[in-house]
Amino acid sequence: MTRTAIFAAVAGFGAMALGTGALAQQQTGGLPDSYTTFEKYGVCGSIDDTCYNDWNERSEGDEDGWNVLIYYYVAPGVGPHDNLNAGVSVLETLFEEEGYTVTTSNDPATFESSRNIRDMDAVVFFSTGREALTDLGRHQLMLYIRGGGGFAGIHNAFGTSYSWTWYEGLLGGQLFNHGPRQEAEVVVQQPNDPSVAHLGEGTTFDQEEFYNIYPDPRRLSDVNILLTVDESTMLEGQSDSHPGMGEGHPVSWCHYYDGGRAWVTTLGHSVAVLVNDDWRQHVLGGVKGVMGAGEFCVTE
Repeated sequence: MTRTAIFAAVAGFGAMALGTGALAQQQTGGLPDSYTTFEKYGVCGSIDDTCYNDWNERSEGDEDGWNVLIYYYVAPGVGPHDNLNAGVSVLETLFEEEGYTVTTSNDPATFESSRNIRDMDAVVFFSTGREALTDLGRHQLMLYIRGGGGFAGIHNAFGTSYSWTWYEGLLGGQLFNHGPRQEAEVVVQQPNDPSVAHLGEGTTFDQEEFYNIYPDPRRLSDVNILLTVDESTMLEGQSDSHPGMGEGHPVSWCHYYDGGRAWVTTLGHSVAVLVNDDWRQHVLGGVKGVMGAGEFCVTE
């Protein structure tokens, strides 16, 4: 077969593969109103545990103790958040007070060996920035999740690994931009989920960036939206370069993804939020869920 024929065959196969479902619409610049994780990212996604692989019996961690990794690497040339180091310290204390064994790292080499992460019940990305993992690290994170690992992404975890489609699916979308830092009121969508159940009517978070996420995670039919922001309380408005996410602007959500559990929140920008009990309980509830130490992704 000639080189031209080989190229034509490969191109034809690629066109055929992209000619179905959401992927085809994405290639032409549009997205359908709703699609599944499999249609969009080619992996299993669900709100219930049908997409969970308990290959490493992680739910048994209460017998041997729970292990949490806080990862906070920011790529060179990218300005880290002002609260990065203080936030790592606050999270470390928060988890240790629960009796967890906590490891912190801002070294991508941590993920290059499965030995460093396979025993972690939860991996927490706290305001990482841009290319946070090497190719080998990406592979090891995927294997960890596929074996039933737990992932929690906080704030600028959404500004990470833009070129990695699998990671976008893990998050349920990525940061497009945000409006001015401001105070706004959040609205609980799943009142029985432990990560948001404590947030009463009228709860606000100040000096927050309220990310615009693209694609909108609400388009994924198998993602559970836990918390939104009332845009009418955003007195500083949205970014001029993006229409925003509209009514019911998502803030936190969860799902089972490619064998593991993932919980994410866009909240966590300011130094002040670190001493906010509502925020700390929000994060703790999410991390307990992904590690199997508490209820996860409650819908009723």
